[in-house]
Amino acid sequence: MRATVHTRFDETRANFDNSLGACRPDGYCSVVLALTDPSGQAAYAQQFRIARPTPGAAYVVELVAVTPMNADDGQPMSIAFGSRRIDLTGKAPLQTNNLNLFEITDAATVSAIVRAPPRHVMRWTYQSEVGPAEAWFSLGGVTRALSWIDCMGRR
Repeated sequence: MRATVHTRFDETRANFDNSLGACRPDGYCSVVLALTDPSGQAAYAQQFRIARPTPGAAYVVELVAVTPMNADDGQPMSIAFGSRRIDLTGKAPLQTNNLNLFEITDAATVSAIVRAPPRHVMRWTYQSEVGPAEAWFSLGGVTRALSWIDCMGRR
């Protein structure tokens, strides 16, 4: 698994196709996929993250909506890998300190997302302030980036 490793924002980082692996000095490591904001007003439009808050901890899946901004908590939400849909309604609460970050910690749901058979694209469907929204993530490099953050987290 060869990747060019670099440091930015005090994180050790490596790119794997569309996926960024990043580890902070405190042990938090994540795989990040971010979609460009077409309006150019934000750093990204939506983001999909798989993280280990500390080395060896269970994975946490996070979804972030910037533009279009998500509606209130508890709205219908799902992700899909091809025809395989995972309902996230009630399983991805908004964080009180970050009103556009949905965090999934339910072990069965996280496992269904992280351990899904190899796939190329994930579709996130959520309710935005202006109606239904969806984000398509190209998942190139996720498996290699997950292996990399697990290896880096053990250092």
